[in-house]
Amino acid sequence: MPERIEQKLYKRASATPRKISEISPEKDIRVMLLGKIVDKADGTLILDDGSATAEIVADQQNANVGGIVRVFCRVLPLEDNYELRAEIIQDMNALDMDLYRKVFG
Repeated sequence: MPERIEQKLYKRASATPRKISEISPEKDIRVMLLGKIVDKADGTLILDDGSATAEIVADQQNANVGGIVRVFCRVLPLEDNYELRAEIIQDMNALDMDLYRKVFG
């Protein structure tokens, strides 16, 4: 009879919708941000969601300055702050922002 091999299942933490000003590196592991790209450089982009701006480390540069994007980020705590590392960047330019604000605030 074959031996039974135990497998551990790892569950990935879900991305919590947040405003940049609400991010807490002590509590948040993954966050979902929606905002406008105000600047972009090699490997980083600056996102403004209306509450604050954040620098996000991003390998993929498929978004344009001025575009609306949803970014799924990993929050990496640092000694005095945190770093946001993009995992997924979604183009949201077709999103009706007025309707979005009515539904999600």
